[in-house]
Amino acid sequence: MHIRTYRKAVRTTVVVTALLGGLLGPLTQTPAFAQLPPGTPPRPAPPAAPEVSARDASILRKQHADKPDGMAIGAGFVFFPKIEVDLEYDDNVFRTRNNRQGDFIVRVRPGFVVSSDWGEHSLEFFATGELARYADLDTANYEGFSTGFKGKYDLTGDLAWTTDADFSRTALPFAAPGLFGFTSGRRTIVHVFSASTNLVYGGDPFYGRIGPRVRRVTYVRGTSFDEDFNIYELTGRAGYRFTPDFSVFIDPSYQIVRFDRNVDLGGVRRNNHGFDVRLGVAYDVSRDVTAEAGVGYFRRWFDGGGKPEDGLSFLARLYWNPTDNISVEAEARRAFTQYRLATPTAAALGNAVETYFGARVGWEPLEPLLVDAGAAYGRYTFSGSGNKENYLFFDAGAKYFFNPHFYAGPRYYHERRFAKPSALNYTDNRFMVTLGAQW
Repeated sequence: MHIRTYRKAVRTTVVVTALLGGLLGPLTQTPAFAQLPPGTPPRPAPPAAPEVSARDASILRKQHADKPDGMAIGAGFVFFPKIEVDLEYDDNVFRTRNNRQGDFIVRVRPGFVVSSDWGEHSLEFFATGELARYADLDTANYEGFSTGFKGKYDLTGDLAWTTDADFSRTALPFAAPGLFGFTSGRRTIVHVFSASTNLVYGGDPFYGRIGPRVRRVTYVRGTSFDEDFNIYELTGRAGYRFTPDFSVFIDPSYQIVRFDRNVDLGGVRRNNHGFDVRLGVAYDVSRDVTAEAGVGYFRRWFDGGGKPEDGLSFLARLYWNPTDNISVEAEARRAFTQYRLATPTAAALGNAVETYFGARVGWEPLEPLLVDAGAAYGRYTFSGSGNKENYLFFDAGAKYFFNPHFYAGPRYYHERRFAKPSALNYTDNRFMVTLGAQW
């Protein structure tokens, strides 16, 4: 089996899915474009293949202490529990330009992963909870969780069937793209269900994947108007490998969006459908460099008529390890995305074209210590309204592993929004210490 080729095919993603998953999936206060890197330790991984990509070898993703052994359960499964506690100060909780309100927050995140250790095929179950309590601003408190599974069935040496599904209760950030106006101090809560299945072919020289995904978003709290919607999409990739290190590919996708209430508060019909297609190249030199870049075109039609939304689409990723203890990761993307949020005093402005650039550098000065810093820029242009949002984000921190089971580290976040209208601009600073345990 061409392990390296298969892994490249599996790790490809489609930008529309990633954008929506980034906004609604994580249980965090940080906007989707600014989720740099996750606050939890890496999930225990299966035994490494003889060759690994630069992405897998990155010190930003690898296990920085001996991997916990977990607890054997049943026939061929291992249980990996974990818990994290954040102690944080946020100097602008509601992300406002004036009348800034700061507060101290305690956030607790328990979770677990159950992974198979079979010779072939794989199955994994996971669950994560999040409980946040503010010292003074009680209306900002929230509870969230996420649970689901993912699996892979090896049909042949080169062909596999993958499937995944998850359900989450998510507290949206106060300053999520498209969320204009004062929020009355209460968080918008949504329930999100998503599921997908794919056929993945890891042959040589041809490789690819294809499959559908469905997503359901239900607003539980924070809006008096029906913003619930469904997304149906079909995505794929077809590639040809000229050499073991260089290949070309095409990424097509088609998406249908259906709202329970098609006409929004402004009288605009918002159901839509459209495609995004990109041509690209991929370059992989084992542990040193993994890169891919695709450029194409997107077009979106609205069921209520009017001018379609279209334009340049691109997605590029770079993973570079110049030395054994330094890693660099970068991403750039542009596409049409669904940002549809509302509160009792702020209605969704509509669909947006997102442009994003981000990079992160990690340094491992000694084996149990990781130091990292990242920066990102995100721009959201809302169709038909003339409104724009520009986000700047920076963070820096460290994580020290006392042993395979316990770790801790500080982190600083800086976030800004430059919007049209300018009354919606804000600046926010957060200081946090995380304590974690895993088994």
